[in-house]
Amino acid sequence: MLLKVVFMYYEVEEITKALSEATEIINKRTVEKGFIRGYSDCFCFLIEYDKALRNNKSKADEIFKKLKYNNAREFLIQLRKNRLDLKTFARYSGYEIRNNLRPKYGDIAYTDGSAVIAGNGHWVTTDENNSGVKEGARLQFKENRMHLIARPLRKEL
Repeated sequence: MLLKVVFMYYEVEEITKALSEATEIINKRTVEKGFIRGYSDCFCFLIEYDKALRNNKSKADEIFKKLKYNNAREFLIQLRKNRLDLKTFARYSGYEIRNNLRPKYGDIAYTDGSAVIAGNGHWVTTDENNSGVKEGARLQFKENRMHLIARPLRKEL
């Protein structure tokens, strides 16, 4: 019996729902305990987004649970201790690296110490000033300042 694996992108509605769920979780955490690295920061926001997209079957969360960090640099060091960098972490977690740097709604990205998600016209991320998830810079046609842009893939058999 031959199985065919097909990779598909998530629908706009699924991305919207996942972004909303992740935002709600991070905002609630921020209200309850403030901004805490590894609990309510931008990397946690990405993990919650991934969990919401994948019905809590997140490979990213498996790795993330092993990481202890106090800043973005430490996060990257912890990834390397697990034999990963941002690209291999994204691929392992079910994301397609976008080498053309042209973001679409729902893509994740990393730039200058911040993990962000492409929202509706803006990048969305957390705020260290205890205000939870917020809109950041406007999306550009081509994001040359991003170190990595990746698109979530749905894997179906």
